[in-house]
Amino acid sequence: MAITPVDILHVEFKTALRGYNKNQVEEFSRAVGESLEAALKDKAELMRKLDDLQEEVDQVRQIKTTLTEALTVAQKSADELKLNAHKQAEAIIREAELERVKLMADAQVEAEKHRTEISLLQATRDRFEAEFRAMLASYSEWLEKRESDSSARSEVA
Repeated sequence: MAITPVDILHVEFKTALRGYNKNQVEEFSRAVGESLEAALKDKAELMRKLDDLQEEVDQVRQIKTTLTEALTVAQKSADELKLNAHKQAEAIIREAELERVKLMADAQVEAEKHRTEISLLQATRDRFEAEFRAMLASYSEWLEKRESDSSARSEVA
């Protein structure tokens, strides 16, 4: 059975021979009742504060859970971005390597074409020189023949 401050204030003790001083008992009962009432008010206030603090703790836990989930999502996103960046970098490197190989092959083909062209030009030059020398030799012979014909005619005349 719970005793309330009102119960304490309204309690009546029977008097007996050589009993307690009634005024002192009543004064003590009033003091105990007031103390109990103050303690109950303090308890109610503390319970209210406890409820408020419990709500705050629940909110903090909720925020913590939300932050943990957000950090997890952010970490996963960062990991995915990093992985995608590595994949893109590898693809770019592969593409650049293929382009390098293609450029090297094209350069070799172009160099071979130039070598062939140079060989043709050298052969044309050599043929031209030979024909030119032959032509010069032919003109030289013709001139010599003409000179000899002219000197033979001069001797005859």
